[in-house]
Amino acid sequence: MSGQSKKIWKWFSSYHKERIWLESMAEQGWHFDNVSLCRYTFLKGEKRRMLYEIDRFNLGRKPTLEEIQHKEYFLEMAKELGWKEITHDESLTYYFAKEYVPGDINELYNDEESRRYRAEKFRSHLEGKARQLIFWTMIMAIIDVLLLIEIHFSGERGLGWFNWAALGYVIVCNFFGLWMWKKGDRLAEELNLNREEWEKRNQPGRTRTVRRLIVTARGLNRFLRKKEQEGLILIGLTSFSYTFQKKEEPGDIVYTMDSAWLTNKRLKARNLERLKDKKDWIGINNDWQIQSVRDAKARGWQFVCALENRAIIYKGQAESVEQLNELRYDNSLRGISLIGKYGAVLIISGMIGGIIGGFVGAFF
Repeated sequence: MSGQSKKIWKWFSSYHKERIWLESMAEQGWHFDNVSLCRYTFLKGEKRRMLYEIDRFNLGRKPTLEEIQHKEYFLEMAKELGWKEITHDESLTYYFAKEYVPGDINELYNDEESRRYRAEKFRSHLEGKARQLIFWTMIMAIIDVLLLIEIHFSGERGLGWFNWAALGYVIVCNFFGLWMWKKGDRLAEELNLNREEWEKRNQPGRTRTVRRLIVTARGLNRFLRKKEQEGLILIGLTSFSYTFQKKEEPGDIVYTMDSAWLTNKRLKARNLERLKDKKDWIGINNDWQIQSVRDAKARGWQFVCALENRAIIYKGQAESVEQLNELRYDNSLRGISLIGKYGAVLIISGMIGGIIGGFVGAFF
């Protein structure tokens, strides 16, 4: 290194985009040395093709011996494979570097199990931070409500400075909490892919995201069929957005959507016991998904993606698949698949609470 250095402020929401950028800097002769609060420090040196990886080594409140020793074992293994620890940031994300060697294993996480283990560490860290934010938001909201009750009975009018501050705190913390939760899911999904898979999925023009509210199963099928005719195949979805990639497989592709209710309808038709867990209040039991995948596979359908724990989308060749559910259910509403049972309970509870609050306010 020549001793010359430079600092660049940059923020990434994608790990693979970050590593590609670091590698491009190394090819220009700027080698990654440190990062702090989104400020990257580079040292000037020879132009080389470098590779970068990341991992986490933070400990929980009650770490096990395995968790304590994991970092030591990992660093020894990485060193044997030619990877060098560079630095870590404030969230204890560690960076590793290795010079590219033709024909060598040039990915530190070159199997599904190691990628899944790493991805879960990042997901659990971000979800934990999100839960903390939401918890303190709830505490602040309760305090604010108690103060509002006191103001009401004291005969005062208007909101005090603390009430406005608490309202702002609740809004901001809820926003960041939900953002961190979603970021954990996105980052885990990305880290479960190897570099080749990620680059293939994210080639410019290869994928397209469409945002749309579709409230019926028939409307969803019609929308997906239209995109298939445009040469686009569904690879993922959220409640209001759909991600497609360019169609590579030949044939006429059709889709179908399945849910817990439809899965139990099929079981009932076969005089089998329906899948229901009375203790599963928020719908996180995966029994129906297992049965759904089994039924779909037997009829020639291929899994595409799941919308959390609410619905599963399948695709298949029109000439080779059998109908999974009765056609009349294509006209059904997608309410539960859009917001989930838990979301429906919250909305209904809020409406009931609003009605009761309205009556109480009117009389008292």
